[in-house]
Amino acid sequence: MASRPFGKFKSVAEFLESYKAAQERKRTQEEKELPFEERVRRRREQTRNVVEVSAKVRQREDGGGDLHVQMLITLTELLEGNPAVNSDVERVLAARDDVFLAVRTGDSMGITEPIQGLVVGVRLDVKGEWIPQDEAFAHGGRQLSVLHFTHHPVGFICVEEPARCYS
Repeated sequence: MASRPFGKFKSVAEFLESYKAAQERKRTQEEKELPFEERVRRRREQTRNVVEVSAKVRQREDGGGDLHVQMLITLTELLEGNPAVNSDVERVLAARDDVFLAVRTGDSMGITEPIQGLVVGVRLDVKGEWIPQDEAFAHGGRQLSVLHFTHHPVGFICVEEPARCYS
């Protein structure tokens, strides 16, 4: 079965890999003229734009052939913010815009077991890396904010029913 497209990409996995590579190229370019010690310091201090939110599943968008469980979620609360992306998270909350949630499952790079209870209307608590809508769209993705890397070592996903957390 073919993967479901994500913007100009064949799948959300392809989008996320391309986005990650572009971010790395940008960091490398910014560091190009820096002394070695400064490069090391910047890499040591490098952080991801991680947030924790409460949300409800609005729609499943699984597309077969991709290792990501894909959903549109509606945020209900920001539990832990990040100054670099808080304005986009707050915009989404105020407008009640959809957020594209990608949860990698089925291999050692994500959550190894199937996640039970991911049905429309279920409440979630999710921690992961936030990609603002403008950045996702400018990179060729859909015009949605994206929440991903919802597994160890960055994040987790907890499902209300059955009450269980996964990382």
